[in-house]
Order: sequence, then structure tokens, then C-alpha cells
Amino acid sequence: MMKKIVTFGALCALLLTSCGKAPSAVQTSGNSQAGGIQQTARVQVENTDSQVITVTSRETVKVVPDMAELVFGVTSQNADAALCQQDNQDKTEQLVAMLKEQGLGENSIQTSGFDMSPRYDWQSDGQITGYEASTQVTVSDVPLDQVGTIMTKAVESGANQIQSVSYLSSTYDESYQEALKLAVEQAQEKAQALADASGCTLGRAVHITEYTNNQQARYVANTRLSAVAADTAAAEGAARVMPGEIEIEASISVDYAIQ
Repeated sequence: MMKKIVTFGALCALLLTSCGKAPSAVQTSGNSQAGGIQQTARVQVENTDSQVITVTSRETVKVVPDMAELVFGVTSQNADAALCQQDNQDKTEQLVAMLKEQGLGENSIQTSGFDMSPRYDWQSDGQITGYEASTQVTVSDVPLDQVGTIMTKAVESGANQIQSVSYLSSTYDESYQEALKLAVEQAQEKAQALADASGCTLGRAVHITEYTNNQQARYVANTRLSAVAADTAAAEGAARVMPGEIEIEASISVDYAIQ
């Protein structure tokens, strides 16, 4: 009886999953004479010198706002389109004149929106019954001690909507930098705790990502009043405002090397 002899190559690889070093690759090969087939095996081991701990961090700094941004709406209706537009323009000009009388410069007053559209009677074959014109006026850099007075006088001057009252801080940039520093400190503490728990030695930060900061975070929308509410505020004298505090947030991700 003919005897078959088969020889197999030995395969040995060590894959480290802890925080030590590992060879970049281990390659072994073996030949089998059976069937004339050559067999080759490769084991790739990751180089753990590049291992990192990744943590995310978010910190918030609170500041007291010192300025405000107001958005007013002037809406007019008339059966005639030209008269509707003229009435809306007159009321808007009255509003702007009042704002200037309160010491606000032209660079702080912006016509931020305008719309004019027909009004339909959908119960009568959709016939046009008149027109409506709306102008939006945004006023920025308003000192906090003037906000209530300006809101009330705006209604008296022709504005029939107070669309929003927002607050901001002139020290926003400095406060945001402070929040960033606090976020980095928090990330360091979190990474150290992870390294200690896993038996690793924490190295230096090798990569930091600052998540895109929405500049609108400078503002905190406080209120939105309808025409009825605006009239009520005017009747009660200067409108009351409570700005509270602004939360300025910084968010980052940090990669720390480990050994």
C-alpha cells in the first residue's frame, strides 16, 4: 500500500489588545504536497504605538447680557395695493424716526424683511379682496436699560408686532475662550480616568477638534408678542424685560496617546 505523507507549515501570531507594543505584522507560510496546492497564511497585527484614547468634552460659561436685539413687524391692509404699500411705508418711517430719537444710529437699524401679497376670499371663488404689506425692522445694539421703553414706543409709532427680543454679551468672545479652556481641562480628566482604569499610561494630546460653534448662540430668544400683546404692553407703560443669563458653550473632541 502506498503511503501519503503530508507536511503542514506552522502558523503562530500574537495579537495584543492591551496597551503594550506589538509587531507590525507576522507572516508565516506552509506548503502541502497533497494535491500540489501551496498554502500561505498571513496575520496582520496592528501597531499599538498609534493607539489613542478619544474623549469628548463640553463646558458652559454663563454671562449677564448687556445688549439686546429687537425685531419689529409693521403690517398694513387695504383694498388698494398702492394705498396698502404707502400706509405700510409711512408706519415704518415713523418707527425708524422714533428709534433714531432714542439715540440708535442708522447702522443699528435694518429693514430685514418686506412682503406684500393679495388677500383672497376662498369662500367666493378665491377673489382678491385686498392686500397686505409687512415690513420687518431689526434693531441691534440696544442697551438693556432702553429695551422696555423702545418696545413700548415702537408700538405707539406703528409697529403692531414685536417678533422677538434677543440678548447678547459684548464679552462673548472672551467667555467662549474661557469655556474652551474648561472643556480641555475636563477632557484631560476624563482621559486620565480611562487610562487608569485600563492600565495604560496617558500621553500628550495628539489631536483636538473644536466643533463648529453656531454664532447664534450669542443670542437667547426671550419672547415673541402678537399685535394684541404688543398693544397691552404699550397700555401698561414700559414693557418689562428680564434678560437673565446667557449660556456660552464650547464642545471639543481630544485624542490622547497611550502606552
